Amino acid sequence: MLKVFFIALRVCLFTLLLAGLIYPFAVTGVAYLLFYKEAMGSLVFNDQNILIGSDLIGQNFKTSGYFFSRPSAAGKGYDAIASSGSNLGPTSKELLTQIRSRVDELKKDNSEPIPLDLVTSSGSGLDPHITPEAAIWQAPRIALQRGVSLERIISIIEEFKEPPQFYIFGNERISVLKLNLALDQYLETQDSTQ
Repeated sequence: MLKVFFIALRVCLFTLLLAGLIYPFAVTGVAYLLFYKEAMGSLVFNDQNILIGSDLIGQNFKTSGYFFSRPSAAGKGYDAIASSGSNLGPTSKELLTQIRSRVDELKKDNSEPIPLDLVTSSGSGLDPHITPEAAIWQAPRIALQRGVSLERIISIIEEFKEPPQFYIFGNERISVLKLNLALDQYLETQDSTQ
C-alpha cells in the first residue's frame, strides 16, 4: 500500500510541476519572444515614453475636446479589475433609466439620433472601441472645442477606422485612445506650423 502511495505522490508532483510551472513558463516565454507588445498588455506610451493606457482597455474620456468611449459597467466604471457587463436585460427598468440619462446628457452635444454604442456598455464593460458612426456623431463637438473644421476631424476619423477582425468577424471600429492621441498629435503639429 505504501508503495502505491509513493507512486501516486510522484505522479502528482510530476504533473503539478509540468502543468503548474513548466508549461505556463514555456508558453509565457514563447509569447514574450513572438508577441512581446501583446504579452505586455498592448500598452500605449506617449512621445515622452509615459504610459497612458492599453489598446485593450477602454478609458473614461470626459473632456469635450476628446472622443468619448462607450459607457462602462465594470466596477465603478472602467475598472479593469472588475471587468463585467451590467447583466441588465432589455426589459430592465434600471437599464432603461441609465440609457435615458445617457441620452439626455448626449443630446446637449448633438440633436442627431445617437448611435447605440454611446449609450450602452459592452459585455466586458471595458471595450476600447466605438463604431465609426459614434465617432462621426461626436465630430461636431470636437471640431467646435478644438477650433478646427469638421472635415478635418472626419478625415482623422476615416484614417483610424479598423476593419472587422480578419476582415470577416464583427464590424468596422475605431480605437478611442488612438483616435484621441491622433487628435492631440495632428492638431498640435498643425498649431505649431501656423
